[in-house]
Amino acid sequence: MQSGSLRPRVTSLLAAGAAAAAALSLTGCGLFGKSWDVKMEVTGSSAVNISYSFSGDTDETVSGRGLPWSHAQNVGYGFNQVGIAHAPAGTVCRIYVDGKLKAEQKKPDSHGTVSCFVNLQD
Repeated sequence: MQSGSLRPRVTSLLAAGAAAAAALSLTGCGLFGKSWDVKMEVTGSSAVNISYSFSGDTDETVSGRGLPWSHAQNVGYGFNQVGIAHAPAGTVCRIYVDGKLKAEQKKPDSHGTVSCFVNLQD
C-alpha cells in the first residue's frame, strides 16, 4: 500500500472522530437529548460571593451580590451547583428543576458553606 493512499483514510477517521465528539457535546447541552429548565436561587440578608455552574458550563462567580439572587438556564444532562462560602446565618440556597424544588440548604454547614447541587441524567 502506498503512503499516499493511507492519508485520506486517516483524515476520514479523524473527521469521523471529531464529528462524534461534537455530537456527544451537543447531546450534553440538550440539543439532541433531554433538557431541563434549572433555576438557582440564594436568599438571605447580606451581600455575598456566589459561585455557580450549570451542566456543561464553567464555574461563574458573582462577587458582593446583594440578596436575593437567582439565575435560570435550560440545560442538558450533568451537574448543576451553587455555593456561598462564609455564608452568614439565614443564607439559603435552592435549585429548581422544571419548576420543582430539587435541592435546598437552609443553614451554613460546619465550614460556613451553603451549597446545593443537582445531577441531571436521562
